Amino acid sequence: MLSPGSAIPNCRPECPYCGHPVTQWRRGRSVQECWRCLRPMIVMRSPTDWNGPRRLRSLFDLGFAVYGLLTVSLVATFALTGLTPHAFAKWFSVLLFIVGSALVGDGLLGLRTRMDRTCGRLRLGRCALALASAKLLGGTMAILLIGVGLML
Repeated sequence: MLSPGSAIPNCRPECPYCGHPVTQWRRGRSVQECWRCLRPMIVMRSPTDWNGPRRLRSLFDLGFAVYGLLTVSLVATFALTGLTPHAFAKWFSVLLFIVGSALVGDGLLGLRTRMDRTCGRLRLGRCALALASAKLLGGTMAILLIGVGLML
């Protein structure tokens, strides 16, 4: 049951990552972690229904969506304007920070909780540990590529 001072009244929200019911939300906070999977969630309105109820979104999924939109706009800018390949590589390496930090965070939390959600499927146990390790390795490589791209 939600507390009377909750920011999400009259609905039973669930964690977008693991599906665990969110029973309390501290008033005045827009970001909070799930009690089961420890992933950060953010309260935001749906972009298609501005008068609708607030919804919970995973902060990592939001980071991947922002990365995708910014990458598409960077490629369009490179194709349509006179952006040099050198500047494109620098900006792309800055964008790698978003996806690298999201992968490292998700990988570390996956190792800690033994839970992983990849391709819309929640995995537990040893398989989750293997995928979390792969995310951690991929995120570390992306962060290392940031240094290489900025040194160009």
